[in-house]
Formats: sequence, C-alpha cells, structure tokens
Amino acid sequence: MKDMMIDMMVTMMPIMKPFMWFSVVVAIAGFVFIIANVVFKLNNAKAIKWTSGIVLAASVFFLMAQVAGYFLNMPPTINFGDSSKFEFILVNFWEVGVGFLVAGIVMKLSGKLNRAA
Repeated sequence: MKDMMIDMMVTMMPIMKPFMWFSVVVAIAGFVFIIANVVFKLNNAKAIKWTSGIVLAASVFFLMAQVAGYFLNMPPTINFGDSSKFEFILVNFWEVGVGFLVAGIVMKLSGKLNRAA
C-alpha cells in the first residue's frame, strides 16, 4: 500500500506545478472579480463564489498532500528554480496550501461583504 502511494506521488509530481499555477490564475481572476464588483458595482457574486471555491479546494488538496507526504516520509515540494542550471528553490506544499487558504478565505469574505452592501 505504501509503495503504491509513493508511486502515485512520484507520478503526480510533474503535474503539481501546472496545477499550482492554474490555482494562482483562478485566485487572480477572483480578486479581479472582487475589484470589478467594488469599482463598477457589477453583480458577479457567482464568479466570486466559484473562484473562491476552486482556490479553497486547491488549498485543501495541497495541505492534504503534505500530510500524506509526511506519512510516507516524502514531504512534497515544488521547485521554483531551474533544475537544468542546478538551481533548487524548494517550497513545501503546506506553504502553497496556506497561501491559497488565505487567498480563498479573503475572497470568500469579501464576496459576502460585497453582496451584503
């Protein structure tokens, strides 16, 4: 069972960086929707709800992957350096997950505040 999970983690690692960047784009889009809601008084509550939900789901995924990595004695990281130049800037999944968690909560709360106003 442990070997199967380790193989699954090794297989999924190349996909994690694009998934993280997708989540960053969704978070930026959510904040753009919030700014448009405040500045132009647009009613885009559904878009804010969807983007905050996607970002919160990504945060839960990264945090749970970190927990699973600890149990497998393989804490997962994302390399922001250029490995062809032997630059390794490793960031733990929990750091990425906490960043998305904070962004998702801020988006969720500001979306609710803008709907109430």
